[in-house]
Amino acid sequence: MASKKTRIGGVSSRFGVGILYGSRISFATRLKNGEIAVFSQDISSRSALYRIPFLRSLMVFRQLFLVFFLARKNLVRLSKEGLVDLQRGRRLIGTLLFVALYITTSYFVLPLIDNLAPLLRTVIFILLLMVLIRLFFSLVLGDQSLKYHGAEHKVINTFLAGDSLTLPAALRSSRFAFRCGTTLATFFILLELLIPDFAYQFLVNHLGSTLGVCILFFLILGLAYELLSIFSRKKSGTWLRFLAAPVSKMQLLTTREPSVKELEVALSAIRTAVGWWPDGNELI
Repeated sequence: MASKKTRIGGVSSRFGVGILYGSRISFATRLKNGEIAVFSQDISSRSALYRIPFLRSLMVFRQLFLVFFLARKNLVRLSKEGLVDLQRGRRLIGTLLFVALYITTSYFVLPLIDNLAPLLRTVIFILLLMVLIRLFFSLVLGDQSLKYHGAEHKVINTFLAGDSLTLPAALRSSRFAFRCGTTLATFFILLELLIPDFAYQFLVNHLGSTLGVCILFFLILGLAYELLSIFSRKKSGTWLRFLAAPVSKMQLLTTREPSVKELEVALSAIRTAVGWWPDGNELI
């Protein structure tokens, strides 16, 4: 099997699972006839920016976006050939419903809790956030994406544990992975809540509203990514992992235990990315 020191990550959607491994990305989806289609592409992964704190988060996101572009390009082609159903109408209705709920929450519900005690206001805000996250996955991404998200975590955990990328090994693995977009988003939101108002006002006054907000956004995103990297290292102290445990449990909202069908798709994606198959042959 390829070296585990190489950077590995994944993305998922209602249509399948994408894997990033070093300079190779792959995406797997299940066709209407039950077969699994896998697509892969080599990308550039050598850059000094990967070693620069804050900036490396942007490079990682760039690679993950390339996985999405690979998936979209091939899914559109398969849709035209009648091999997959992109469910555009259903996704549009779900997106509109979520936007309506988000606007209602932002402009009508949140103002009602402004005068509450800070602790109570924070608790209610977090509960509302959890509800919105769950609704986003249900209405926009679809419940199938929850299972593919869990499958993505299972196969990556299997690989990182050094086990063979087989179905029995993947079934034994956990569907939770601390190094996940859900954890990153949670860190981002918590940091955004902790940023004092004067920092925002300072950037806006000196750089303008648009540029100031953009810079603050990328600074918080970079800091969230660095925290994610620190907490997810195996050398992290027990107390760090204890503090981070509640954050990782947010994945209860964004993952679901996958079936064999979702795991087969995820295994096809990661096997293609890392170049390993059950018979032990390396991809040429």
